[in-house]
Amino acid sequence: MSGENATKKNVYISLHEGFVREGIKYTDRNTGEQRTFNRVTLPKGTVIDGKDVGGYEFSPLYVNPSRFKGENWRDIPLLEDREVWLQKSVLDAEGNPVIGEDGKREKDTVVVSPKQIKDALAESRRRYAEEHGVGLDERAQHAREASESIAREGAAARPLSHEAR
Repeated sequence: MSGENATKKNVYISLHEGFVREGIKYTDRNTGEQRTFNRVTLPKGTVIDGKDVGGYEFSPLYVNPSRFKGENWRDIPLLEDREVWLQKSVLDAEGNPVIGEDGKREKDTVVVSPKQIKDALAESRRRYAEEHGVGLDERAQHAREASESIAREGAAARPLSHEAR
């Protein structure tokens, strides 16, 4: 998209809170000011372009409580047209981080789109559900039963109208 009036579109990624660290504090080297950032770690089995990027991390600007999945989930809005740099420390044969000539940890970096992350997470969840016997039919049946139960409870809790009294 181009032009002054182009609207930025978000891709929303939902992850369990166990994969998201919020408000990590650090001191800005230039200003000495206390700041925070967020860190997301992708779950094992998240495959993008044939590579398992489970364990790779990225730092989104925003992390919000999930609107649909419950209190233990987080929604991460990412700009649709902005690439995401997934990074993971390079480890030696003993599992220790490899330190480069600059004295910093070496990182393996994979550059992807937010849609690739969203699609890979959806595929990973689908595979997990199949492997653990939670098929779509069964999940749909649970959803229908829950919906019917809520409807019954809602009907029982409503006061009677004046005509019915």
